[in-house]
Amino acid sequence: MKKRLLALFLSMALLCALTVPAAAQSADDRLAAVTAKVKETLDLDTEKYPTFYGDLSEDILAPSWYLEWTGDDGALSISASEDGKILSYHLYNEEAQTWGTGAFAPSFPAGDQAAAKAAAQRFLDRVLTGGETATMKERTVRLGASSYRFYGEILLNGLPAGLSYSIAVRCEDNVVTSFSRDDLNGTVMGGVPSAKAKITQAQARTALRDTLTLRLEYVLPQDGGKQAVLRYLPESDDEYYVDAATGELVNLTELSRDVEKGGTYGANAAAAAEDAGEAPAAGSLSQAEQQGAEKLKGVLSRDDLDARARAISALGLEQYTLSGADYTVARDSDESGETQVTAALRYGRQVNGTSWRRTVTLDARTGELIRVYSSAWMPEEAVERTVSRDTALTTAQAFLKDQCGRQFGGTALYGDNDALEGQRTVSHSFTFAQKVNGYFFPENSIQVGVDATDGSISLYEKQFDDAVTFDSPAGILTADQALDAWLDTYTVQLEYVMVPAAVDYSKPEYQPLADYGVSYLYKLVLGYRLERQDYLLGIDAKTGQPVRPRWTPEDQGITYDDLSGHWAGEKIGKLAKYGVGYTGGSFQPDKALTQLDLMALLASTEGYLYDGTREGAADELYEYAISLGLLRREDRADGRVLTRTETVRCILDAVGYGPIARLEGIFRTKFTDDASIPRADYGYVALAQGLGVVSGDTAGRFRPNASATRAQAAVMLCNLMSR
Repeated sequence: MKKRLLALFLSMALLCALTVPAAAQSADDRLAAVTAKVKETLDLDTEKYPTFYGDLSEDILAPSWYLEWTGDDGALSISASEDGKILSYHLYNEEAQTWGTGAFAPSFPAGDQAAAKAAAQRFLDRVLTGGETATMKERTVRLGASSYRFYGEILLNGLPAGLSYSIAVRCEDNVVTSFSRDDLNGTVMGGVPSAKAKITQAQARTALRDTLTLRLEYVLPQDGGKQAVLRYLPESDDEYYVDAATGELVNLTELSRDVEKGGTYGANAAAAAEDAGEAPAAGSLSQAEQQGAEKLKGVLSRDDLDARARAISALGLEQYTLSGADYTVARDSDESGETQVTAALRYGRQVNGTSWRRTVTLDARTGELIRVYSSAWMPEEAVERTVSRDTALTTAQAFLKDQCGRQFGGTALYGDNDALEGQRTVSHSFTFAQKVNGYFFPENSIQVGVDATDGSISLYEKQFDDAVTFDSPAGILTADQALDAWLDTYTVQLEYVMVPAAVDYSKPEYQPLADYGVSYLYKLVLGYRLERQDYLLGIDAKTGQPVRPRWTPEDQGITYDDLSGHWAGEKIGKLAKYGVGYTGGSFQPDKALTQLDLMALLASTEGYLYDGTREGAADELYEYAISLGLLRREDRADGRVLTRTETVRCILDAVGYGPIARLEGIFRTKFTDDASIPRADYGYVALAQGLGVVSGDTAGRFRPNASATRAQAAVMLCNLMSR
């Protein structure tokens, strides 16, 4: 009954959406309306997704929504304007990925590009709005590709408008998996002008010709020849256009420079109003979508939140204008089970021709202050900074006592930046870190900034975990003891040190450097330096032992103690450098290769290192290998010794060469025992020889039925990876 009432409520909200301005509607009503419109446009069935979220970017002139559906089988995300125009679309599937399906692994793409292009066009026909058409071009398709990709221009009234789009269609089933587009909404003032020009193409051509300049120079030909030829080269001039209504020649580059002096791009502008169209069908939201809309229940309106923010007088918002609000729904619930919604209010003001911006983030339901961030630099016509560092510190402390007094009470000043020490810095900043037993804990900290021109709070960021406990300082090393321990981690090395030195322009050989702007070079000085190979985090204050990170670049490598003088040692070592191989310290290069050995070797290329000493390790390895597509579950045979042919086949299949290798009648090998190669695997062996993966013995034989060794498998893999 409750679900039916909610569906009825949402249906009524959708019907009312056409007659009530967006700003006057509640956020949940607006989310319901845009979701239904998007589903109608794309004919979506979203019942398989149990979770739904909607985030709102509340720009004054161009509000937009980010819709996200998730489930066990994947996810779907769509961004759309308030009126339901699709701006981006991304479909994700949680299907097992086949190992080696990248561009380096040749395999023919499934499906048909022409059919995929038709699917892309059908999608465009759905998402393009009135007056929009599109061109379409095909991107290069590579072997192993999982998608056909297309791109083009979005035309307005049949004319280019600087708008582009891209779209991807899955090869195997012609399903659109990705789409993104440019849009004018919120960026263009005055709507779209008429496509009727008053100036002819010939007139514009004459005007634009005079803007072009060329220079005549010698250049080397592109065919690699050494005889220079004369060529006219275009100068890097400004970009111009001719106004089609007036015939005026406009320097676009100069105009852009003049505009950019006044501030940064980002203000949204008005767009022509469009008819809302008919209301989406009532009751068209899935249960997850209804639940997603419910998460926005009770959030305060933009105006209410603005009032809450302005009520915090320390923020100094009197001179700032609200430009927008971004509502974000937390993806996880808090301990009480409630989903938090935050609202980032974006404010701006003009200061001597420069835009100063301040973002105030509040809890969207309670109005509680979460953070403050400002972007402001001193304009060319400087503003007097009348607030001293000490006055700012007093202001900051008073603000923090009011906002987070309990946590602030356990902190002390950890660092600060005096705005008056810099020419363009507008705000003083202070960091207060938790202090326990006389020692700082900077991971629990509060940052606060104070505007030096008016004393307002320009920054507030709190990172505090009250669950942290602290060990007793009893028994720690002295500072001298710790320093000695740290010094012991280095070696003192004699070496030549590169030392920067001013260029002596009086020397003829250095004179050309003056015009090039080089003011210093280096000189070598023999000296001692502290050197250490390993990266360390510090010294344990109680044990005096150096603390190593849990992961270092060296951890990627593997070392062996049984490769000295072995013919395959160099290539096995090359693999080991990148973490490809076996654990345990010994490679056993001449051991007969088992299926498990090969699975472990191939899995290690994905960062999975098999540890045979652990219980159940073999089962885990095979599950991983199966997930990578290295073999089928029914083909598992841990201890079976593989032949050289079987090893080649498995490696080439793993990296995507199987479809090519199985083509019949197109391959030949140069091995002297060519006739003994099994016909079913002949293409694999021939392809492996052609790729340089395998070579014959001293007699030119491949020996297809001989047992492979671990060394041979490693060399095959290394040869393939080195191509």
